Amino acid sequence: MRRRAWRRRSDVARAPVAAPGSATLTGAPRLVLRGREIPVVLPRRRDPRLQLAAVLITVQVLGQTVLDFKLSIAQILVSIGVCAVVEMTVTFRREQILMWPASAMLTGNSVALILRASGTEHGDWWSLNGIHYFVLAALLSLLSKYLIRPGGRHLFNPSNVGLVWTLLVIGPTGVFPQYLWWGPLGVPVGVTVAVILVGAVWVLRPMKMIPMALAFLLPYAALIGVFAASGRSFYAIWHPGPVSGAFYWVNIVLSPEVLIFVFFMMSDPQTAPKTPVGRIIYGVATALVAAGLIFFQPTEFGVKLGILSSLTVTCALVPMIERASRWLQRRGHQGAIVQPSDPRPLPRRLAEAALKPSVVAAAIIAVAAPVDTAALADNHELILIEQGLSTRPNPQ
Repeated sequence: MRRRAWRRRSDVARAPVAAPGSATLTGAPRLVLRGREIPVVLPRRRDPRLQLAAVLITVQVLGQTVLDFKLSIAQILVSIGVCAVVEMTVTFRREQILMWPASAMLTGNSVALILRASGTEHGDWWSLNGIHYFVLAALLSLLSKYLIRPGGRHLFNPSNVGLVWTLLVIGPTGVFPQYLWWGPLGVPVGVTVAVILVGAVWVLRPMKMIPMALAFLLPYAALIGVFAASGRSFYAIWHPGPVSGAFYWVNIVLSPEVLIFVFFMMSDPQTAPKTPVGRIIYGVATALVAAGLIFFQPTEFGVKLGILSSLTVTCALVPMIERASRWLQRRGHQGAIVQPSDPRPLPRRLAEAALKPSVVAAAIIAVAAPVDTAALADNHELILIEQGLSTRPNPQ
């Protein structure tokens, strides 16, 4: 019979818990299983991921109660559960610890917040319709995190990659992203926007990510304004006729969905640049790529994928952005020439990097995502779907 017990060593009860992967997890509770001690890493009250989780869960509750999300509670729980199980299993096999999967649960929640399966209606609380799509997005997210690690850390925002490739591979007849329009401006939408904005300050201010968000929003809003003034439009299943003019700008810039993308997906500290200068470059670059992908899109599906794919591109560029920002900082105010830290010639370094499987995989993802997204501009079936004339049902 298995013998299980929880023990906390009294002599280190007040010591901080070490980071996963360290030789010893001092102060961590232990699970004793067949005479073997397994450290257990539990959530900490000041973990910023708990703050982010509180914001996203609040939005999910509003979505289920007053915003008419076409999403079931079962789809949310399965997405979170799959990500949690995968991360706990991988962490245990690698480091022999049981760790609270905070990051993975955020990934699963993000997947469920954005992904929709065709045929699911608001009020289908426990429907498993299209659940395999949610599982696919969750698995792609975690695989990108654990397998594509050039330089020893994951390159892409996990939920971003999972969503982009599920939407591209399955296509609009099976899945679609949450609508840019969340309902008429009133109490439900107003409360939701307030939750997102207050949550953004709460989460981003301690991480010093607000300048990054502004570096995205300002050029992005300006460029979308130019597009709107030039007569650009898109079809959406929730709107009769094309969305154009000021309504085009409002939905692509001020949609709660876009705000969540900027404040809570782009700001992932594990995949965003570490330096303040790098974060500004990252924000501006993402805005430019997003605008470039959106410009030719005649459908909401294409517009939303343009926004999501832009982050896939700039995440792949983060190592170069960080090197450039550090070079600018080291150069100093006197314009001193700084020698590179690696004395090897640049062509040789690039050639060696190009031979690494993780770098090859990252390059394929970073190039294929925007190319495939741009191709949606010529998808006439997608236009029919967004006009409510084919396959996907019209919203109530």
